[in-house]
Amino acid sequence: MQILNKVIFWVSIVVILTWMMLSLFGKLIPLEIKIGKSGGLYQVFLFYALQTAVLLTLFGTLKQKDSRRRLIIKLILTCAIAVAACFLTIVTIFSGMCSWNTDRVLLEKKDAPDTRIVLRRKGCGEQKKKYPLYKTAQEKHIIADLYWIKDIDTNQLDQKQWNRLNP
Repeated sequence: MQILNKVIFWVSIVVILTWMMLSLFGKLIPLEIKIGKSGGLYQVFLFYALQTAVLLTLFGTLKQKDSRRRLIIKLILTCAIAVAACFLTIVTIFSGMCSWNTDRVLLEKKDAPDTRIVLRRKGCGEQKKKYPLYKTAQEKHIIADLYWIKDIDTNQLDQKQWNRLNP
């Protein structure tokens, strides 16, 4: 039973660290998850797995030798951290409402059709329709619903490497 408690505790810690890395690196590196099947899985992970993982850390923090007061303090602190994680999850999800979306594909690389030049549009809520921002970017498909996005100047492209797609 003690081994199972340790496994649950460490798996929970790994889930929490994974969420933190995804949140931090997601803001720093130009990886983008397209909302779809795996995008929905990512949101479910953010919404449920993090709070559950925080609560499951109790398997490693609660000890039989702890006094009743110490157990209550650990339970209250863990529940408070789970509520804070829920709050951070909601903030993370709502911060993605103002996001870049691919409007249309302009060019496709001849030797790598999974690399494309796209026109991207950014907008927020009702402002999406009135005052969107536009930019061109290189979009490289990595795995299902995961893309590497890089801003690009189309004037610097070697036109021999790209096929223009009809609008």
